[in-house]
Amino acid sequence: MATPMLADPEQTVTFKTSVRLKASPQALFDFHSDPNNLSVVMPPTLKLVRLETAGPAQEGRLIELFVRDMYVIPMHWVCRWRTVKSPNLLVDELLQGPFRIFVHEHHFEPDGNGGTMMKDVVTYAFGSSWWGRLISLTGVRIYLAILFTYRHWQTKRWVNTQSN
Repeated sequence: MATPMLADPEQTVTFKTSVRLKASPQALFDFHSDPNNLSVVMPPTLKLVRLETAGPAQEGRLIELFVRDMYVIPMHWVCRWRTVKSPNLLVDELLQGPFRIFVHEHHFEPDGNGGTMMKDVVTYAFGSSWWGRLISLTGVRIYLAILFTYRHWQTKRWVNTQSN
């Protein structure tokens, strides 16, 4: 597992979720390493307006996202692929955006039955004060739970279209 390099680990929060999928680790790795597939897994309330990148996941490669949250709130995110180890691990980190720290680990592990256990581990900090930590522990955690439930549902739908 990749260990995020964080300035102040006591101020961070970790969110974990997983889903079993009927696809190979390589297929899921390929899908998630292509930034163009972000529009497939983003919930309807988070609209991708523009994506800028030089291509699929490569360590050090930047991804620039221009999105609208809740249909109206404009956001600009700059992310970097920190770790790319096909077919089992992708790690991206936010360099510029609404979080002080946001590191997303995508793990793809064979489940022993021809499928994959896909695990997402997000280490984040919304702010550095007690107020930021409170928001991280409550509102952001709820938002991430909803976001990743949707992402996993959409990934399952994508898997089903690949097997037909």
